[in-house]
Amino acid sequence: CDIQITVLPAGTGPAVFTLAGTPSCTTPVIAGTYSLGNALNASNTVTLNVNVTTAGTYNISTTAVGGMTFSGIGSLAVGAQTIVLTGTGTPTVGGNNTIPVTVGASTCSFVINVVSPAVYTLTGSPGCTTPVIAGTYAVGTPLTASNTVTLNVNVTTAGAYTVSIPTVGGITFTGSGTLALGAQTILLTGTGTPTVAGNNTFPVTVGASSCSFVINVTGPPGPAVGTLSGAPTACTPSTVSGIYVVGTPLTASNKVQVQINVTTAGTYTITTNTITGFSFSGTGTVAVGNNQFIDLAATGGPPTTAGLQTFTVTFGTSTCTFTVFVLANDYFPRTTNSNWSYEFDNDANDSLYRNVIAATLTANSNTYNIFMQNDGVTPPPDSSGYYRRNTGDYFEWFDYGSFIGYDNPAWTEYIMLKDNVAASTNWKTPPLGVSGTVTGTPIKTRFSFTILQKDVPISIISSTGTVTYQNVIVVEEKLEAEVSPGIWQDLTAAIDYYGKSYYARGVGLIKFEAFDAANNLTFQQELRRFQIF
Repeated sequence: CDIQITVLPAGTGPAVFTLAGTPSCTTPVIAGTYSLGNALNASNTVTLNVNVTTAGTYNISTTAVGGMTFSGIGSLAVGAQTIVLTGTGTPTVGGNNTIPVTVGASTCSFVINVVSPAVYTLTGSPGCTTPVIAGTYAVGTPLTASNTVTLNVNVTTAGAYTVSIPTVGGITFTGSGTLALGAQTILLTGTGTPTVAGNNTFPVTVGASSCSFVINVTGPPGPAVGTLSGAPTACTPSTVSGIYVVGTPLTASNKVQVQINVTTAGTYTITTNTITGFSFSGTGTVAVGNNQFIDLAATGGPPTTAGLQTFTVTFGTSTCTFTVFVLANDYFPRTTNSNWSYEFDNDANDSLYRNVIAATLTANSNTYNIFMQNDGVTPPPDSSGYYRRNTGDYFEWFDYGSFIGYDNPAWTEYIMLKDNVAASTNWKTPPLGVSGTVTGTPIKTRFSFTILQKDVPISIISSTGTVTYQNVIVVEEKLEAEVSPGIWQDLTAAIDYYGKSYYARGVGLIKFEAFDAANNLTFQQELRRFQIF
């Protein structure tokens, strides 16, 4: 029979621990206000000390006492630790309520003092007497713990208070605590985001008494005033990020950074014109100051036209320009002067430089672009291949015989990539194979290519950092031999090799991997820089 055993990582099972102290829990930390008839909330917590012998998780709940239950979940490391239990329910019994806690064989208890509600009245009517308002209030700016209001009250019966004020203009105030007899104050804390500028009146009601206080909410800041660095010519500086390719949707990595000089603080909206289907824009708030960097995100797209595109940035009455190079919808660019730098097996000192020269090669009635390479071997450079494209097919013209190890050269072309077919598509190239001899023995072989993935994102990690390329086609390359007329056999096991090539739209070859027959990676070549013209 089959037996399945699941082994949990250390610390993922239940923790083993004991409570500190007996019969009373050692120095419990009790937070929040507890009063008759007022429901507990997230502020009502108890922190207990525990001793942990086995790390893991805990899930504890006390029994209900006086309408209150405390529970908590979490994880614990080995040693002296603390657990936090949060109270729920509504206290029904005044005075000291003893809450027992049990963990395994250990038990201790803590005491919650439940007070009766205070009896008090607000000072002032209709306006609250001298309220103390703290913090700043502005439309669109969320409140923080610094946004408080302190109100004066007269207390005739000591006890607990809980106050909640209805929402006005996106703001509400709440507060709780205990009060002694006589003239006292209550503290209310604001939450929310103001939505209405000007004076906002907040009514407060306690029993039969009521009053109100006013919060002055400032309106949104006005427009910032300033200029673009470099205006009215080229934006200086400007940093364009991301890769722009015809037909490839833009992502969050596509943006440009410009610099502004601000003379009047406020809000800004900085935009560009739309070129070849996309534009850049950014909004926000800036203070007074020079040389402030602003990010403008690319919107729209995908780009429709390849080449160098000039964008005009507008900030108020100030304008400047920057350029973006849009790559062609081509998975293996062959334009003159385009170049690529690769490194082998993540070794920054083991590299290869490839570039396209202006000269072309005419062979087999076709014209091929010539690639050169420099791998540091003297004398450089050397030929790196001859390539052409016809619609969605990419061809290489090369000495097939020398590559395979035939006795004689055998120049031919083969299709190394198809960009207009779906994933899982397979093709044989040259379809009829290439004949030759190896130490006099006749043989006919051909490549077998399969699209493993189509238009997927691939991240390349090199000595220059990590770059994620969009719209990548992953192609598997194997070799076949004709063992009898029309019958072909996969040679992966015989030669202990197959390869994978990764082509990014607009960029070209970004990665090549070689594997043995057991699928172990034996070699890799990864792109670390490119420039397309």
